[in-house]
Amino acid sequence: MKLLFINILSEAPSASFAEDREFVSEYVNTAHAASEKMHLYEYDCILLYCSLQNTATREVLAEIGKLALNSGLIILSADISVEYRIQALNSGADDCLTIPYHSEELGARIRAVIRRKKFNARDQIHFANTVIDLGSKHVFVWNTLIPLTRKEYDIFIYLVMNHDKTVSHTRISDYLWGEDADNK
Repeated sequence: MKLLFINILSEAPSASFAEDREFVSEYVNTAHAASEKMHLYEYDCILLYCSLQNTATREVLAEIGKLALNSGLIILSADISVEYRIQALNSGADDCLTIPYHSEELGARIRAVIRRKKFNARDQIHFANTVIDLGSKHVFVWNTLIPLTRKEYDIFIYLVMNHDKTVSHTRISDYLWGEDADNK
C-alpha cells in the first residue's frame, strides 16, 4: 500500500508506522510538492498533518478535490476539539486522528480507509476463481492457499484493483517502490 505523507506544519509527528514494511511512503512538506506528487503518482492513502486554518492546507485540500483522487485522506492534527474534527471530515477527509496517536491505531485506520475506498469496505475480494483475504493477506485460488511474498501480494492486489485497465511496468514500479522505483 502506497502512502503520501504531507507535513504542512513545521513540527512533524512520529511517522514510525510508515517504517513498517507494510507501507511504501513518500514525504513532502509543501503544498507545491504535494501537488506535484499527486499529479505524478497514485496513492492509496494521503496523510495530511496540518491545521485547517493554514492557507497551504486549504490549497492541498482544493488540489485533492480538483484531481478527484481515489485515495483515502486522513487528517492528523494536534487540535482535539470535536468542532475541528467535524470541519476536517466536512472538508473531504475520510478520517481524522489527533496527535499524539498510537502508530498501530493509525495503521489500522489507514487499512480501514483503503478498504472502504478501494474495496467497498469488504474484507475479502472475490475475483474470478480467486479469493483475497485483505486482513490476513492470503490469496486462495480454487480454495487452495497460494503462498506469496509481500511484493508478489502487493503486485497482485494492484493488478486486481486495476483489472479494467492496462497497467505498465513503470506504473507498477512507481506504486511498489515510489521514488526508489528507478533503483529497483
